[in-house]
Order: sequence, then structure tokens, then C-alpha cells
Amino acid sequence: MDYRIEKKKGKRFLYLPELQEMGLRHCFTTRDMDVGSSTNPDRDLLQSHIHEAYDFMGLKPRLLYNGYQAHTGNIAVIRSLEEGKEGAFGRFIPNTDGLLTDMEEVALLTRFADCVPVILFDQVKRVQGNIHSGWKGTLERIVQNGIRGMVKEYGSSLEDIVVVIGPAIGRDDFLVREDVSSLFTGEFPGWKDLVRRVSKDQFLVDLQEINKRLLLEAGIMEENITVVNISTFGRDDLCHSYRRDRDKYGLMGLFTVLDE
Repeated sequence: MDYRIEKKKGKRFLYLPELQEMGLRHCFTTRDMDVGSSTNPDRDLLQSHIHEAYDFMGLKPRLLYNGYQAHTGNIAVIRSLEEGKEGAFGRFIPNTDGLLTDMEEVALLTRFADCVPVILFDQVKRVQGNIHSGWKGTLERIVQNGIRGMVKEYGSSLEDIVVVIGPAIGRDDFLVREDVSSLFTGEFPGWKDLVRRVSKDQFLVDLQEINKRLLLEAGIMEENITVVNISTFGRDDLCHSYRRDRDKYGLMGLFTVLDE
């Protein structure tokens, strides 16, 4: 699937028209807004950013859910409007980095800067997943946990699941030392090509490709996987990046909601 970047009311959003046509409203926000509750202290502005995302998707949900992201492999299933805890802008699930639901008009939100945002969608069973796969979550194989949850909880067939791996820190930008690189070569010993040594004690790790290979390993068909080849670190004109901006970083959002 191809992606587009479109501007509405002065704000840029990234989305995939074909996925929209399948029945999943969605958008990735850009550096034109900061949707992080930890990075944007202006609650009124944050609320307006959330509503601008709804406006772009053309659907105002009944409720917004997000995980209280903790760089885990934990997945939660949303079955009602009373799950989790009440927050300032909806409800949240503590210690959770991935959400699944088949509820219509319930929006899911992942916040990210350099971590990997992932959409899972089963058009047949009408189930969606919204996942935050940071480097620790990638080591925990969170995308595979999400796939297993869709199969177990909703009866999804692997061949019906389409996946979008969103903008994230790129393969030439995620620089780590050996204490981190060794975790990846230890967890994924067959994928050492995705951990490249660039100096004596520095390595580059390809998080997007690792997540893609995890999806393939889980049984997702390659033709059903789309990777948005945008590095958040490299695109300072378009994306927030924690690695690049440090204490001045903001957070982007992946919003997803099933059509009525």
C-alpha cells in the first residue's frame, strides 16, 4: 500500500488511502503538533490536537483509549467502554504498549517519536490493533503478541491480517552501544545483518526490518505488510525525534478507529 502526506488546517498527516477504504480510519500525526501528555503541558492545545486528528479522519469516536506505554510486550483487549482507568482525554490501560479491539467508533492511540508504531487490521473479522514497539518492546516481540491476540481473542486468520509499520528511527540512525546491540544479536541470532558495527563500540539497529521479520515469522504474508520508509530521526522537517531533539522532543500519534 502507498502512503500519502496531506495537510489539513495547516497540519500534516500521514495515512494510507487503501487502508482507509478497507474500513480503518487512521492517521499518523507529524511534528506539526505534539500529542504527548508528558511533553505538551498545554492541556487545551493537546485536546485541540486530538480533535484535529479526529477531523482529519472524518470521524469523532465515542471514546479514546491508549496504553500507558512502558516499553513492554504487553497487549490489552478492549471489549467495553469501561476498560482500564479514566484519563484526561479518554481511558488508558496501565503498563501496556499494544491495544486490540473490535469495537466501532472507539479510537486507539499510540504515542511515538523514534519507536515503531504498528497498525494491525483484519478486514474480515473487523478487528484492529494499535501497537507501540520500542526497542525493548521489539525484543519482547510485541508485534507477535498482538498477532497471537487477534487469533486467540477474535479468531482472526493470519492471511486476513494487514500490517502497517509506521515512521520510526531509521536503519542508519538508531545508534547503540554493545550493551544494547548484544541484546538484539542474542534474541535474534539469525538476523545479525540487521545489527551493523560502525565503530569499535557502536552499532546500528534496524528496528523496522526486525519488526517486519517478526511479522513474517508469525505467519503474516509479505504482501500484506507495508513499511513506511521514513526515519523520524532523519526527517527533522516532518517528524519529532527523541534521539535528535532530546529535552526538546515532542510526541506524534498513531490514531486508529473502525468505521461504523
